[in-house]
Amino acid sequence: MKRHFLAAIACLALSTQALLEEQFLSFDTAPSSAHLSITNAPILVSQDDFVGIHIAAGSLADDLRQITGISRDVRKGAATNGTLWANGTLSSVILAASANSSLIHQISSQGLLDISDIQGKWETFKTIVVDRPLPGINRALVIVGSDKRGTIFGIHTLAEQSGQSPYHWFADVPAKKHAQIYAQPKTTIHGEPSVKYRGLFINDEEPALNTWWAKRHNATRYPLDIEFYAHVFDLLLRLKANYMWPAMWKSFIQPPGNDFFNDDPGNQQLADDYGIVISTAHHEPMQRATNEWNETALGPWDWSRNKANITKFMEEGIARAGNNESYITIGLRGLGDEAANTKNAVEMLKDVFSVQRSIIEKYHGAENAVHQVASYYDAGLDPPEDVTLLFPDDNAGNVYRLPTGDETKRKGGTGVYFHFEYVGLPRSYKWGNTNNIPKVLKELMHSYLRGATQIWIVNVGDIKPMELPLGFAMDLAWDVSKFSFENIPEYLTLYSAREFGPEHAEEIGSILLEHSHLVGMRRYELITPDTFSQLNYREAERVLSRWQDLAARAKAIYGVIDAELKPAFFQLVYHPVVSGALYHGVTLGVGANYRFALERRNSANAVAQQVLADFESAYDLVEEWDAMLEGKWANMMSQAVYDAIEEPKRWAAPSRDIVANLSFVQLRQDMQFSLGNLGIRAEGSLSPTQQGRWAESVDASMPTTVFTPLLPLMDPYGPSRHVDLFMRGNHRIPLHWALDPLPVPWLHITPSSGTLSRSTQTTDTRLTITIDWPAVPVGFNTTLRIALRSTPSPFPYLDYLHIPIHNPSLPSSLPPNTFPETAGYISIEAPHFATTTSPLSFHRIPHLGTRSESGAIALRPFLGARASLSSSQAAAATYLIHLATPATSLVATVYINSGLDTDPKRKMEFSLTLDDAAANFSRVLGDYVKNANAGDIPPEWMDHVADGVWTKRVVLGPAGAGGHRLVWRVNSPEVYLEKIVVDVRGGVQASYLGPPETFRA
Repeated sequence: MKRHFLAAIACLALSTQALLEEQFLSFDTAPSSAHLSITNAPILVSQDDFVGIHIAAGSLADDLRQITGISRDVRKGAATNGTLWANGTLSSVILAASANSSLIHQISSQGLLDISDIQGKWETFKTIVVDRPLPGINRALVIVGSDKRGTIFGIHTLAEQSGQSPYHWFADVPAKKHAQIYAQPKTTIHGEPSVKYRGLFINDEEPALNTWWAKRHNATRYPLDIEFYAHVFDLLLRLKANYMWPAMWKSFIQPPGNDFFNDDPGNQQLADDYGIVISTAHHEPMQRATNEWNETALGPWDWSRNKANITKFMEEGIARAGNNESYITIGLRGLGDEAANTKNAVEMLKDVFSVQRSIIEKYHGAENAVHQVASYYDAGLDPPEDVTLLFPDDNAGNVYRLPTGDETKRKGGTGVYFHFEYVGLPRSYKWGNTNNIPKVLKELMHSYLRGATQIWIVNVGDIKPMELPLGFAMDLAWDVSKFSFENIPEYLTLYSAREFGPEHAEEIGSILLEHSHLVGMRRYELITPDTFSQLNYREAERVLSRWQDLAARAKAIYGVIDAELKPAFFQLVYHPVVSGALYHGVTLGVGANYRFALERRNSANAVAQQVLADFESAYDLVEEWDAMLEGKWANMMSQAVYDAIEEPKRWAAPSRDIVANLSFVQLRQDMQFSLGNLGIRAEGSLSPTQQGRWAESVDASMPTTVFTPLLPLMDPYGPSRHVDLFMRGNHRIPLHWALDPLPVPWLHITPSSGTLSRSTQTTDTRLTITIDWPAVPVGFNTTLRIALRSTPSPFPYLDYLHIPIHNPSLPSSLPPNTFPETAGYISIEAPHFATTTSPLSFHRIPHLGTRSESGAIALRPFLGARASLSSSQAAAATYLIHLATPATSLVATVYINSGLDTDPKRKMEFSLTLDDAAANFSRVLGDYVKNANAGDIPPEWMDHVADGVWTKRVVLGPAGAGGHRLVWRVNSPEVYLEKIVVDVRGGVQASYLGPPETFRA
C-alpha cells in the first residue's frame, strides 16, 4: 500500500459538487423507452472488489429503500458464463464496480463497455446504461470507477441524485421520495477531482462534541469509537472527500483526551475499510496522537533531551499503521501545538527529518517527508521534493502562504490547511458558523490557481454546525471549474433544494446568502456592544434590523415547511439565523441600552428588558435543540457564547453565558426642570448625552445654545434625516409635543405633532426630515431653526432643531457614475468605477466583501496578472467624483478585503491617486513581526484581523471645485478593494463598516 507523507507549515505558534454534477437520473412519469427504470433494481458488486465499495453498496440499498419504499438485494458476483440470478433474467440492475474488478473486466473484454476514458485516472467514475452486460441481466446502470474511491463516489452520487442528502444523518435531512427512478440513456464522466486529498479535521471537541457523544451513551465521557467514525466516514465519502485528521483535543475529564488510535482499536481499520486516508494534525507526527505521549512515563517532549524515547514513540506509530492507507505527518512541534522547545529549530528539524525518514524507509521503502513551520521554510529550510508542503491560514481564514516559482513542480505537491473554527488569539470562535462563503471561495480559489492542489484540509471543530461551509469546500475541491463568485446564489439554491425540496429553495438560498454576508461582517465572539456605531449612520440599528428581518424570513419558512423537514431546517437554517439575530439583539441591545441611559431615555429600561428577553430566548433555542429528535443532538449546541469581552483570558470561550452592563433609569423621576421631560436626539448628535449632566449655574436652560440638536448637513445628494423624540421624565405623565410652522415650504417634517405615553407604548417617536430640492433656491446655505414645544412642563418647554441645508450650484447633469460630495464626504462601493483598462482590467467580484453591498473588485485574469508585475501595476480603475467647492485636503480611506502576503517576493501593494498624479504604491500590510503567542504576523493582525478588512488611509491633497478622478491600481490580483471613502471637509464620522455608499449619478 502506498504511503503518503505530509509537511505541515503552520504560521502561528498557537495552534455540493454533487449539487452541480451532470444529472444521469430522472423521475419523469413517461420517459422514453431508452430510459432504464432502476426503481426496484437490485445492486450488483464484484466479489473481488474493495470492501469500501461493498459498504457503499449496502448504504445505497438503504438509501433507495428510504426513497422508493422498496427493499432490494445487494449481491456480490464474480465473473461467470452462467446466470448470476437463479430466478431468471432481471430487467434491470445497478452494477457498481471498479475498473480492475472481475465483473468490469468481463464486460469490457466483450466490447460492451469502454473504460479507456477513466483508466489510470484518480477517483473518477463513469455512468452508462449497458444492454445485456452479464448473463441473466437484460440492462444495467453501470457505475464504474477508475479506482475504489471513484466507484464509491459514483455510488453515493447515485444516492444523492436519487434523493438522499449527504447530511441524512448529520443534519437529519429526510430522503426525498420518488415513485419512479430512471437512468438516462447517456454516458457521464465525473472527475478527476481538482484537489487530490480533501477532508476535515475534527478539533476543539470540548465542550460540544465530546459532551454530546457521551450523553448519547449515558456517560460522562465516552470514546469516539467506530460507531462515531462510521458516521463521519459516511459523510466524508458522500461529500466526495477522502482524507481526515481525527479528533485529538486534550481533556482533564478522564485524561488524556481523544486518541483515535486507542479510543477504539478498530478506528484505523474502519477508516481503511471505508476508503478514508488517515493522517494526523500538523503537530502530531508519525501517526501518533499527542494524547498518547505520557510525560510521566516517557519523559519530556524535547528532542534535545529525550531523542531516544521520542524516536521509539514515532516508530511505534508507523509500525501500527501497517498497510492502512495513511498520509504521514512528520516534523516536530511542541505538545499542544506550541513552538518546539529549542534555540535552533532549523538544525533540530533537520535531525528529526533524518530519523523519521529512516523509520519510514524501514517499514515502507525509501520515501521522504518533512513537517515544517512556515517561518522556518521562509528562513531557508528546504524539504525534499517528494514531501507535501501544507500551507495554513492564519486561523482566521486568510491563507498564509502559497506556492511560488518551482514550488508548484514539487513531486510531493502543496496543500492548504484552513479554519472554519478556531481556539486562540485574538479570540476563539467555535459556537456558530461564521464563515463568509465568498471569502472562503476567494481564499481556496487562490490556493487552487496557485497550485496548492495536493491537500485541502478544513478544521471543522465539532462538524456541526459547519455543514454548509464544509460541503461547499468539498464541492469546490472536487471540481473548481463549476464555481465562480457569480454562481454562489445558484449553489445555495441548489443546496437548499437538495435538503428541503424545490418549493422554498430560492428563498432559503437567499436567506443563507444574507446570513453569510452578515456573519462576514464580524464573527459573533468578537462583537462587543460598541462594535457597530450607535451614533453614526444608524449603523448598529441597520445591522440589527437586517438580522431581525432575516430571522423573520427564516421563521416564516419554518412555519410552512413540511413537518418531516423541520428538524433539518432547524439545524441548517433556522437555528443559525435566529440564534445569530438574538446574539446581535443582546449584544447591540446592551450598547443601545447604555446610550439610551446616558440620554436618560425612559426607553432604556424597555431596551434592557428586551435584552433580557432575547437572552432567555437564546437559551430557549438551546433547549429546543437538546429536545429535538428525542435528544439526538443534546449538548451539541449548548456551549456558552454570551460574554463580557473585558474579562481575563479574553481569547478563551466563556464557561457560562452572561449578560453584563445593563443600565436603568428611574422612571418615576422627572428630568432636571430646566431641561424638561422631552428629549431630542438629532441624527449623529451627542446633545442628549451631554444633557445627561447639567449645572444651571454654568449651562443655559432651554432653548439650548451649546448642546443643540444639530443634524448633519443636508444637500441634494444626501439622504433624508431623522430626529428621535423621547420621554425622559416621569413615565406616568404623557407628553404632548408639536413643531411650530416650518419657515420654508420645501422643508417637510413628519410627523409634526404627537403624544408620548407609556399607556400607548409610544415613549419614543422618530421624525423624518425631507426636502423638495427642485424648490430650494440655488446657492441656499443656511441652518434652519425649527421650534419644538412640549407640555406639560413646569418651565415653558421650547427648543430648536438645527437643520443645516446647502444647495450648491452644480452642473445640470453629471457624467455617469460620478459621485458628488454630500455632507462633506463621498463613499464609493468599489464595483462602481467609471472606467478600467484592458486586457488586464478590474472586474466586479460579486458577493465578496462586507463594507459593500455590490461586491469587490480585483485584477483579472488572475493568472495573467500574476504573470506580469508591470502589466498589473499599469492596470487601473477610475472613479469620478465632484466637489461643490474647493477642498484644502482630500483624505481617503480604502477598505481592502482581508488577506495575507502569500507571495514573499510580491507582497500586496496598492495605489490610490488623484487626477494625473503618478502612481504611489504602498504596502497593504507591514513587515511581519514575531508575536510570542501568535507567531509571525503583520503588525495590523492582532487588532484588525477580526474586521475582515484592512483599512488604509491615503492623503490625496488639495482639490479644486468640480470633477476629479480617483485612480486605483494594485500589484497583485489578490488585492480586493471593497470601498473608498473620501473625507472632503471633515464630514466622515467614526463607524465600523464605514459610511454607506453616497449618491451616484
